[in-house]
Amino acid sequence: MDMSAIDFGTLIAFVGLYLKTQQDKATAAEAVGVMKQQIKNLEDKAAHVDTRLDQIDEKLARVLASNTRLETQLNLLLNHRQGHHLIKTPVSVNN
Repeated sequence: MDMSAIDFGTLIAFVGLYLKTQQDKATAAEAVGVMKQQIKNLEDKAAHVDTRLDQIDEKLARVLASNTRLETQLNLLLNHRQGHHLIKTPVSVNN
């Protein structure tokens, strides 16, 4: 079997190309694994942020309701002081 230098070089080039391809596949697979982990972490953080935003929204709704009640009571108090009795509360007879 007569093997020329070109045939031997071609064979080595194909083996080198195969090994380089396998190395590139492994590197790409590792990069994909890292990206998948980052995506999972971001999804977990997004779920946590959504939960916190829901809690903040509930608290804001309570603050707005409380503010409305205070504003109504303040308006009633101011109207009472100015002599506009929109809602009269009963007064005791002893006064």
